[in-house]
Amino acid sequence: MAQKGVFISKQMLQIKLNNSLIVLPTSRAIREHITSLKNRNQLLKKYITIGDLFFISSLDIKNRKDIDQNLKILFLKEAIKNIDIKKLGFSDNFSTFLNQSDYIFRFFLETANEYISLDKLLEYDTYTLYSDHIEILELIYKNYISLLQENNYTDNILKPSNYIINEDFIKQYDDITINLEGYLSSYEFNIIKNLSKLTTLYINITINHYNEKNIELFEDIDERLEVGYSYKLDFSNKTIVEKYITINNNKNIIISPIKSQISQIAFIKYQITQMIKQGLEPQNIAVIVPDENIINLLELFDNEHYFNFAMGRSIKNNKIVQVSKLLVKYITDFEPKDEEKFKNLNINKKTFETLFKNNWNKDIDKELFETILNYIYSFEEDEQTKEKLEQLKISLEILLFTKVLDNNITLKLKEFMKLFINQLITISVDDTSGGKVTVLGILETRDVQFDGIIVIDFNDNKIPKISVKDKFISSKLKSIVGLPTVEDRENLQRYYYKNIFTKATNIAIGYIDDEQSTMSRFIVQLFPNYKEYLVKYNYNNILYNKKNLNHFLDDIKLDVDLSKKEWSATSLKSYLECKRQYYFKYILNIKDHNISIKPQSFELGSIIHKALETAVKENNFNYDFIKQYLSKNGKNNPYLILELELWNKKLERLFINEKQRKNDGTVIVETEKPFKLKYKDITIKGVIDRIDKLKDNTHEILDYKTSSSLKIDTLKTYENSTDFQLEFYYLSQRELMINSVGYYDLNNSTIKNEIVLDEKLKLLDIHFEALKTKTVDFKLTDDLSKCQYCTYKTICDRGI
Repeated sequence: MAQKGVFISKQMLQIKLNNSLIVLPTSRAIREHITSLKNRNQLLKKYITIGDLFFISSLDIKNRKDIDQNLKILFLKEAIKNIDIKKLGFSDNFSTFLNQSDYIFRFFLETANEYISLDKLLEYDTYTLYSDHIEILELIYKNYISLLQENNYTDNILKPSNYIINEDFIKQYDDITINLEGYLSSYEFNIIKNLSKLTTLYINITINHYNEKNIELFEDIDERLEVGYSYKLDFSNKTIVEKYITINNNKNIIISPIKSQISQIAFIKYQITQMIKQGLEPQNIAVIVPDENIINLLELFDNEHYFNFAMGRSIKNNKIVQVSKLLVKYITDFEPKDEEKFKNLNINKKTFETLFKNNWNKDIDKELFETILNYIYSFEEDEQTKEKLEQLKISLEILLFTKVLDNNITLKLKEFMKLFINQLITISVDDTSGGKVTVLGILETRDVQFDGIIVIDFNDNKIPKISVKDKFISSKLKSIVGLPTVEDRENLQRYYYKNIFTKATNIAIGYIDDEQSTMSRFIVQLFPNYKEYLVKYNYNNILYNKKNLNHFLDDIKLDVDLSKKEWSATSLKSYLECKRQYYFKYILNIKDHNISIKPQSFELGSIIHKALETAVKENNFNYDFIKQYLSKNGKNNPYLILELELWNKKLERLFINEKQRKNDGTVIVETEKPFKLKYKDITIKGVIDRIDKLKDNTHEILDYKTSSSLKIDTLKTYENSTDFQLEFYYLSQRELMINSVGYYDLNNSTIKNEIVLDEKLKLLDIHFEALKTKTVDFKLTDDLSKCQYCTYKTICDRGI
């Protein structure tokens, strides 16, 4: 006879257990929550991120495919084909456009998420200050949406107006709890309201002074939310389940002014040691970096293996990236030294000729695609990176060989390589061999807690971080129509810092303190009594105690008012990049010394500049004259003969371009024009290479450039710029109607206009104000890359 007992089926067990879904801001937050529960005897609930919740729970238009990121760019490229995007400050050059397209997509997504049509922006733009921008964007938007519809694709910008709640997914849970950090867009809040009707929806939220807008968002709750409290809300029934005061755990706070970027690394190490001495576990200490450019320095000085990097390790320095860039450079901008690089990287010259050079201007087909990537991938050995490379290959293959836009997408090999490298340099691999101290960005701190927080770069130019969403229209217009403003974004960042600081027992904040850098205003706002926490300390010995670098560390301070000196763009660049270099060059007047017969870059540049100037002055501005001129100047130097012969070929393209400019009505009116003037009580001087008069009687100021590494500042990079040559030129010719200022890139005969002129002029004003000094510390640069080709590196004991 069978033993009697109680049988509970799997189905019965599921009925008795509460089936809950927990929604957290990030994957890191999920890992932290699960780790905190590992010693508890309980069943784990289902966890997903809030991004996954919005993606899974809302379905877009049926029978449509989500568009791939690469395909988005090509659709956008098609959408702007007959539109003058230069009016938006954008370039129609393919490689430049790749980097700028993100501005447009982010703007479209923001307006879509807040249900703000571009027509509404025009309606509220009372003084038509931005109507040109908005009308162009509206046309781009319509073209882009039309392309999506024609090719059966959908995009996130369509979802706010077309989503359908995935009820099957939501109804499988008895309740959903969302830990809300930050703000919700109108689209996201609509989804949450709809979810609350299908199941019990709880929201955990903390209110401080920087997210008070959420109080109005939850005004339907039976009791008004208050600043300084954390809540658990039953959003379905509009009640408060729990309310408790937010407790500040701070015990030890240090705010430290630091003289250099490298010294910040020492500051981090010192603070880690101090926190561990006070009893903190290293895994409970986090380093927050507002600017990820410092990661390379952290890796370089991490001899103790303290750090693990939440953002992963970039592959930018991997051999595959170096090879890919060199292959493109060799064809588009060859220099004799590239031959040596080919040998160092083991690039087979014959293979290169066959695969790349012979196919450079041909459309890439599937066979060539496979062959090219197989060859490039052969230069990578890391297994983790190889996995990421295969994913990239699949993405690009779908992009290129899936029929869209009525025909397959076609790219020439030269365009494909730019697209490939653009994607390649974004790859990062998980940091699996790191230490216990986590390095992360502020967004990764959402809903996680660390006992010790170390933040560096707490300067006004990095905190708050500037958003690319604020490019096209003003904050005032955004506020009127209901779009997030600059102030909203800054408050969101304040909220994140406030939250992570409140939870920590130990806080150490470092900021660069010099003539160009100022402490972030966030410090005053987050720590009203910040002066009580200020600690000055020399951290240098932590990094350099193994080496005797006395001269390297010597201070050179002078009582001097730099505003009384005359400034060229070159001397200002020297000062901003390395004050010690400026001191040697412009105060001690130590001259450059070189005995090599190999031509220096400035020698070649001077010859080519002089050739172009002479041709104009002698009314002989043509290729034959230039060819003869260059031949005469290279006779006594075999290295110069080779270089000038290569430039002969490059300048042939220049005069094809010049012929077209002349046909368009452009006239050269000035060459090598000197100037000297007072600006902001400071004397600036220089010589303008060329001024053109355009058909509409406006003027274009041009500076010839022979450098192969010419780069134009963008909204993302201009804040760190040290080159204000074009701004000097603009200021000197303000009496003219100036259409544009730019560099004439003689390598490829293209003009690269300054697209952030207004922004850089404001930045220049800040630099000029900082030149009104009484005492100057002529310290060494933190950026060691600046030392590589510096004349004075031996004096500074930086003979790298």
